[in-house]
Amino acid sequence: MKIERLIGIIMLLLQRELVSASEMAAMFEVTKRTIYRDIDTLSMANIPIYTLPGVKGGIGIMPTYKVDKKLLTVEDLTAIITGLSGFEQLLSSTDIKKTLLKMKNMLGHENQLPAASISLDFSNLAMKQEFNENVEQLHLAIKKQQLVALTYIDRDGNQTTRKVEPYHLLFRNRSWYLQGYSLERQDFRTFKLSRVLELEVSAESFEARPFILKPFQSQASQPPFEMTEVHLIVDKIAREQIAMRFGMTTIEPLDASHFSAKVMLPNHEAGYRFLLHLGAHVTVRKSGDFYEDFVAYLKEIQSKYD
Repeated sequence: MKIERLIGIIMLLLQRELVSASEMAAMFEVTKRTIYRDIDTLSMANIPIYTLPGVKGGIGIMPTYKVDKKLLTVEDLTAIITGLSGFEQLLSSTDIKKTLLKMKNMLGHENQLPAASISLDFSNLAMKQEFNENVEQLHLAIKKQQLVALTYIDRDGNQTTRKVEPYHLLFRNRSWYLQGYSLERQDFRTFKLSRVLELEVSAESFEARPFILKPFQSQASQPPFEMTEVHLIVDKIAREQIAMRFGMTTIEPLDASHFSAKVMLPNHEAGYRFLLHLGAHVTVRKSGDFYEDFVAYLKEIQSKYD
């Protein structure tokens, strides 16, 4: 949008003495003619902008206007750039790239990013190209308020087609979620994107409803599973996974190589799959319905290979 570009130009000029029209055009992805029109607009708004001709010339703003130049410190900008750089790995958005470039330019040539004391690396979460494209399509659909059609499989394996007003994308526990209003259910719903078989963004727009971002929780139409206390014996490898999910207080040492853990799991396939993820590094103690049902589940899997 033009107003965002005008603000971006002012912020850039507050941090740089001179910037060429070509550099601005490349940064904001517009033509040089558009940049010059923007400069005229800012001048008419009494922003003291000047231009210098020649190879070393460019566009600048009068030094007396640079009252708020230090509004953000180098440390502030470094923290913002670190966060944006990590987020850019998860969502390849043109807007994020532009903002990241603006933040780096705000440092000015006289300042460089200090050696990072912290960094974010999501490269091990790289997803298939078509999955990333779904995230990007939904991001644009949210901005443009366009309806989307989802062919979706819920956690019980039921396949449905939903027409949804998209409002918010959430990245949580290595997965993307879409929060939106389901026209079929006449209520807000959360959809896990890895369960989407097909996604189609409609040309049809919608008028946004009041949407309040709430803490992530199970959908109302799908009540949470009944939880059961399960006693486990885990080795040093599984101990890390148990500690990350359930906390250190659930674990007690048994011997030099093994630990006892008491955790709450659903007596359902969702709980069984978590244990299978730990493989031979975990053993369920022989007691209660969970043990019996888990063993039956293992036998069912084994029967597929007999």
